Amino acid sequence: MTLYIGFVLHIYQPPTQKPTILKKIISESYQPLFDLLNRESYAKMTFNINGSLLELLDFYQENKLLESINSLVKSKQIDLLGSSCYHAILPLIPEDEIIRQIQLNEQQIIPHFGEKALSSRGFWLPEMAYDFRVIEPLQKKNYSWTIISSVATPTEELPDNYIPMINDNFIIYFRNDLLSNLISFKNPNVDEFYLAMKGLKDASKEDYYLILAMDGETYGHHIKGLIEEFLEPFIQRIKNDDDVQLIKIAELPSLFPNKKQVIARSSTWSTSEEDLHRGVPFPLWSDPENKIHNLQLTVMNHTLYLVSQAESKCKTDEISIDSQEKFTQARNWLDKGLHSCQLWWASGKPWYSEEMILKGLNQLIIASSMALKVILFSCNNEDDRNKALRLFDEIFDAQKEIYLLV
Repeated sequence: MTLYIGFVLHIYQPPTQKPTILKKIISESYQPLFDLLNRESYAKMTFNINGSLLELLDFYQENKLLESINSLVKSKQIDLLGSSCYHAILPLIPEDEIIRQIQLNEQQIIPHFGEKALSSRGFWLPEMAYDFRVIEPLQKKNYSWTIISSVATPTEELPDNYIPMINDNFIIYFRNDLLSNLISFKNPNVDEFYLAMKGLKDASKEDYYLILAMDGETYGHHIKGLIEEFLEPFIQRIKNDDDVQLIKIAELPSLFPNKKQVIARSSTWSTSEEDLHRGVPFPLWSDPENKIHNLQLTVMNHTLYLVSQAESKCKTDEISIDSQEKFTQARNWLDKGLHSCQLWWASGKPWYSEEMILKGLNQLIIASSMALKVILFSCNNEDDRNKALRLFDEIFDAQKEIYLLV
């Protein structure tokens, strides 16, 4: 009997990332990680590589890294997942914006890695931020499975010998939070981790699977030496163990034919039971008790409205070339301004950054101002103009308050 291990690594950088930090992460984490996988053809894995990171790698001409990834995709050693291009927390944005983020991500992935790069039809929810309403837009875009935190299951035991279905056509896997976080935050040695992993269940009785998922930056950047001292010997240990096998997540349905309906709770991979009890499923990104979060989300929601109104003017009215260009700028700034980092850095749990908060805020301010100009220059309806001006005033009131709070 066999224990199947599905390793999922998520690598992403916000569109506001500094080039010096990006290059440091590439040299410490990304390049050594993909070099290891290219050496160890046995090691199958599943990756999420967000479009915003690919944009940065293109801009800074990180061709060696892109070639390393491409070789693994082409050899089918790794699968790539769809995602939100700029790492928006999907339950916090409207369905049309979810679909747009998915499309923008595909427009980055496919030119780099080919038409079949997303053939696994798996999807990475940024921060594993799950709510049932995100499933419909994922299915509309032809995705058929995702992975969420084990805190999302109301039962104590994780599904590990059957395929968990949230509806008739969509699989919702659960990562093992305990073991994933043991790697990410405890820096265990291989022997300790191997014992903890194999102690979960008696593999002599039946096949079962384990999903480990975490930030790829954990390896080498967040924890120095984790590639050489843990991941490489861990892969070797599995390679020499006939009872354990590394697989890609998309292979699980062929290994475990039984399916069962499951219920999943709205949550993220940073959500605790205490958070769920107080009705806060996305605590590091939308906490009602966090005043900065409330202001940030006010700015975000007002900007979404203004850009949508500007877009409707572009579709239905004769507008000038200048207004069309302003709308394009508004749309581009909004796409990037939806990234989750500005909210995460405002959580203070445990990290906090004025710079990241204000960088994200600035993207949304530019988007809203460009959209407002389109509305004012092309709208003849006085009520619509007044509403747009009122929302813009509220955005600036929120901006001023954020500046005073950070």
